[in-house]
Amino acid sequence: MITEIIFFEFLLIWSYFFVVIKKIFSFNKNLLFSIFVSNISLLTFIGTIIMGLFKFDIIFVIFSVSFVMIGIHFLYDTIRRRYDIISKKNENFNKIKPVLDYSVMALILYKIIN
Repeated sequence: MITEIIFFEFLLIWSYFFVVIKKIFSFNKNLLFSIFVSNISLLTFIGTIIMGLFKFDIIFVIFSVSFVMIGIHFLYDTIRRRYDIISKKNENFNKIKPVLDYSVMALILYKIIN
């Protein structure tokens, strides 16, 4: 039972993480990510919730989903604020951002393929 809970929580975090970081990537630059990865993650998130409703109590599922959503948004906002501070201090950081975007995208695709 504990492994099912851990698996459920991990799937919620994993799938919702990609739904939230879709905001980072512009639609034009990363069409593949915007269309496929975030939509598949959204379907995975919904499927995980449905799976959780069959296996666990509704209160536990609602609490878990709420906790994951709030936690991921809090983490995203914290990182976004740090990024804004760094980019204001150093103008060259904005020039590096496209390289970082494509590096993250390449890493995600590499992990999905392998």
